[in-house]
Amino acid sequence: MLDEPKESPRGIVQIAATIGNGLLGVALIAAGVLGLVAIAVAAADIADQTWVSLGAQITTELGTDVETLFETFQIDVAVILTTLAEQNNLPEFGAWVRQILAVLMVAVVALGLAGAAPLWVARALWSRRSNRAVLLFGVILSAIGAFGLLVTGAPQLIWGLVLANGLLTVVASRTTRPLVLRAESAQP
Repeated sequence: MLDEPKESPRGIVQIAATIGNGLLGVALIAAGVLGLVAIAVAAADIADQTWVSLGAQITTELGTDVETLFETFQIDVAVILTTLAEQNNLPEFGAWVRQILAVLMVAVVALGLAGAAPLWVARALWSRRSNRAVLLFGVILSAIGAFGLLVTGAPQLIWGLVLANGLLTVVASRTTRPLVLRAESAQP
């Protein structure tokens, strides 16, 4: 009984890093799901939209005063949009927007899949099976947070949180050692 290594209690850094990575993973997955739903709604909304119908919709949404003003000066938004689309060789509005939405969908799916990494890191930290991959994730997350702060040029809450989560993960991964290594270091 005395020869078995005791597990030390989890430190505050390890708990904070686990919670931070868990929340980050859930937030990324939720953002991915919400993004996919928003893309699906937008795609359904523009399914039968054309440049002419878009111009008519813009005109009606501007209100009756603006619509009357447009009629007074013989301005037709639908004709303007159609002419611009033809001059710039743009495809029909619905097809054009669906192509843009397809690119956004790839980004949103990647965002959702990226949520799995912080959840894996949180699980590894909580189960005390930290390894070099967890350390590397913390370093990369710290670098992304620092780069985000540099690019924005001012303190931004989101980038500060990403940087803090990355640094917590680095520190927690360094303080968590596998049970085998703790047992070996405890022997005289």
